[in-house]
Amino acid sequence: METSRSTRKSPTSKTAPAPKAEITPAPRPEVTGDWNDVQRHRGAAAAIPLSAVRVCRTDPRLAFHNALDGRNALLAVRADLDARHLPVDWSAIESLESVGRAVIFAAGRVEAEPRRSSEVLVGLREARPLRALMLANARAQAMAGRCSSIEVDRIVRGRGAVDLAQDLVDLAFLHTNDGLTAAGSAVTDAQMWRAKALGSSLLTLINPRGHDRPSRLSNAQRDARVLRDRLWSVFVDTYAEVERAAGALWGRQLALHIPALQTRSVPRKRTPTEAAPLSP
Repeated sequence: METSRSTRKSPTSKTAPAPKAEITPAPRPEVTGDWNDVQRHRGAAAAIPLSAVRVCRTDPRLAFHNALDGRNALLAVRADLDARHLPVDWSAIESLESVGRAVIFAAGRVEAEPRRSSEVLVGLREARPLRALMLANARAQAMAGRCSSIEVDRIVRGRGAVDLAQDLVDLAFLHTNDGLTAAGSAVTDAQMWRAKALGSSLLTLINPRGHDRPSRLSNAQRDARVLRDRLWSVFVDTYAEVERAAGALWGRQLALHIPALQTRSVPRKRTPTEAAPLSP
């Protein structure tokens, strides 16, 4: 009886799957904004109630490009929307690009001033040991009866950066008024004048509301931040008109056709698949 031999199957060569092509998004053109656009929409920005103002916490350039993508997708189907007699504010949608440039321009004016803030921090580092030296000298002079101990105790009270700067000014006045920089004093005339100048300078630079936090924004920058947020609110409200019109047309598939303002991915249309027939 012949034994059955297992036939060997020749190994089939497997074809390696082709690598998926990487999709590189098209580069976005740089947008700098325009002061003329700010002037154009300043009235609408000022008319927004304070309770309705939104703080701009996203990249305005990213939102600008997403808004234009959504606008263009909507304009491509404008005839369909008009045929359905849907109430769409096309004039507002057409102003979207101009409002976006206004936001970008205003946002560019709200950059921190590192020179100003670092100047405060450097001044505070110099002020602390100088205050300690002059305060120790004032206490010793008060014990010797050369100045008022009540005034020294008043200067000691308080804390924070603003109080530190004010102490330098007060100690400089105390040393000058009572002659505490005479021979044998631990504080020199140069140190006394430096304390007066440094304390006065810090008082003009430090934000009183923040005390230990130096102000990083000038008054002009704070005004620009207010304007930026108001223009951003106009921009968001204007893009909401795009979303309303697109939602009336595409419904729940809205996200497949137009992007959200803060998204970093481009929505892709899905190919509709036929539903499988139900078994009886």
